[in-house]
Amino acid sequence: MANKILYPLIAVLALVAGFVGYHFLQPSHTPEHTLLYPQPRVLADFQLTSHTGSVVSRDQLYGQWTLAFVGYTYCPDICPLTLAQLAGLHDDLQKHVPEPLNIWFVSVDPNRDTPAQLASYVQYFQQTAITGVTAGHDQLFPFVRQLGLMYAMSSTTDEHYLVDHSASIVLINPKGQLVAMFKPELVEGRVPTVRSEDLLADFPWVIRQLARS
Repeated sequence: MANKILYPLIAVLALVAGFVGYHFLQPSHTPEHTLLYPQPRVLADFQLTSHTGSVVSRDQLYGQWTLAFVGYTYCPDICPLTLAQLAGLHDDLQKHVPEPLNIWFVSVDPNRDTPAQLASYVQYFQQTAITGVTAGHDQLFPFVRQLGLMYAMSSTTDEHYLVDHSASIVLINPKGQLVAMFKPELVEGRVPTVRSEDLLADFPWVIRQLARS
């Protein structure tokens, strides 16, 4: 009688052990180009101007997820490629969060990127999910720096001057806190942009990790 009970029990335990072993032997997703901050970083308040001409502050980050990156409308490569990518991936990324997912294009060239110029630019890529924002450098520089990004103006005497800037994309949670950074793949001879396949794989991974914390 004891053996009749013992054998099925051993079989069940072996099945459970096999399942657990299989689970832990499966390769886990390890993002190569994504930084998840150990603790969310609170953003200091700021005051920017959107492409509609309205004032934008930290309050506009609450209640939504925000993917933000810096650039300018006269950028020849990184910015149009990144905006086209984010516009194309928006609906797929939105599926992973219950709150609205918005995209902020932070122009670091306020001299040329007026609200009207920004509006024309961002609406070319997406009519509703992208917000263009900018400000004077006194507001702009500290805001960009606290995002963990950077920009540097070259001489503006040339009409077609360029602006050096980061190619990373940052993620801000619905509490207005910086939680992650998606970094570009750096390959010689290629424009440094965040790869679509990395963003599609790493964005849900980040959301899962945040849900566990």
